[in-house]
Amino acid sequence: MRFWHIATLAVLSVLTATPACAQPASHAELGNRAVEAFNSGDYDEAERLWKRWAELDETTFVPWYNLACARSMRGDGEGAAEHLITAIERGFSDFSRIESDPNLRAFRATDTFEQLQTAWPAFLDRRIDTQLEAARRVYGPRYSYIKDEKHRLGLVSAYDTVTSRQAREEVRLVADWTIRNLFPELGSPSSDHPDPWVMVILPTREHFAGWARQTYGDMPASATSQLGGAYSHDDKKLVTVDLGSTLRHEFLHVLHFRSADRLGQSHPIWIQEGLAAIVEDMGPTSRGPFDPVPSWRTNSIKRLAQQNKLPGISDFATMPRDRFSGNRPLANYAFARAVFMYLHERGQLGEWYSTYTQTHDLDPTGRKALIAVTGRTLNEFDDDIRRWARDLPEVYEQNRPPLLGIGARLDLEHGDGPIVRKLIHDNATRAGLRPGDIITGLDGTPVRDLNEFYRVLTGLEAGQRVRVDYRRRLEHRRTTVVLVEAR
Repeated sequence: MRFWHIATLAVLSVLTATPACAQPASHAELGNRAVEAFNSGDYDEAERLWKRWAELDETTFVPWYNLACARSMRGDGEGAAEHLITAIERGFSDFSRIESDPNLRAFRATDTFEQLQTAWPAFLDRRIDTQLEAARRVYGPRYSYIKDEKHRLGLVSAYDTVTSRQAREEVRLVADWTIRNLFPELGSPSSDHPDPWVMVILPTREHFAGWARQTYGDMPASATSQLGGAYSHDDKKLVTVDLGSTLRHEFLHVLHFRSADRLGQSHPIWIQEGLAAIVEDMGPTSRGPFDPVPSWRTNSIKRLAQQNKLPGISDFATMPRDRFSGNRPLANYAFARAVFMYLHERGQLGEWYSTYTQTHDLDPTGRKALIAVTGRTLNEFDDDIRRWARDLPEVYEQNRPPLLGIGARLDLEHGDGPIVRKLIHDNATRAGLRPGDIITGLDGTPVRDLNEFYRVLTGLEAGQRVRVDYRRRLEHRRTTVVLVEAR
């Protein structure tokens, strides 16, 4: 899961050229060398390298945007305009970057900038229509194509009408929760210019595997099966085959980016991933029917706290991206989620984000905002969250499944729900379940993977009757199952 913020020219070129973006090594080398030349003032060499990159990859906008910056730094605003128009034609859509990038000062003095500023909203609307039509040509009539004006999304779905509608409902719930608790400004259109549209692709398993290979290169089938999806802010595209936690996580990235872009800020990875992870598992709490709940991630935090192995927030908040993602990433994601759950349970999450964004230039790590909002020193915060984590309830999860179930063996593949592979108890047979059925809800709660399924079983007992929602091919059904002890 990549969540990039294009804060400077150098970051734009280097991050987009990294192997994680599935760019060939030659692109990465060209991008890095161009940045070095640009930073040293050798614009001739920087332009030569970026032009070479553009020749090697005719689909990316990055070298063209960077060429525009190089031209502008030379004082050639009109030359910058030509390159920038090319970047826009190839997918660039972040007008706030054009307005704030110090490398584009000369371009902003041109008539082209004023014309682009005026035409930008209409341009974005035309682009999403073009993108939806292009998607229709790629995926064909089996998919549905919907333009969500409220959330500025182009939704392309391989699923049936009911499942697609349920996915859109998940998007709505996440947006409503986020506006109430984190980004209230997103409840109103931007006063300067509209947020860019985002394409949300919910593909078939076959199309998803093709996208994964194109994005990440050749990877083992086992790795592909564990990949739920990702959001690329460069491309304004969210692709996921998991309609549960991954869809919620990646859509929170979309909303977070919109907030940060309006502010002209870049937030560190622990904040990016912690905020996105908080909506992975949602359910009814005392604060409302759709709210963050304990999950397999908080299970791991509870165990780490009991072993006195939780990281200190001072070091954690300054962890580099490569270390966060490469060194014990599951623990890092879990702790980042836990920090924001801790704040949310105390009614301080929105206050923290507001304080953080107001003081961002003084402390982009977020530590000073934690001190200001909680009234605790960082050491006191560490002690408090450790105590809080130890008292977290433990829920059933895939690695620690419950000793009860619906009388069926389920598959853990990503998608719109766990798949019934085999009936192992008469209760499941009497309820009318069959192998191949997709479990989409349990006890009135949507479930899209085994961790969600097991989490909902937490607190239930054998002999209890529960409602099970499921899909059989294109038909959505509902039954009641008496829970049984697992064999």
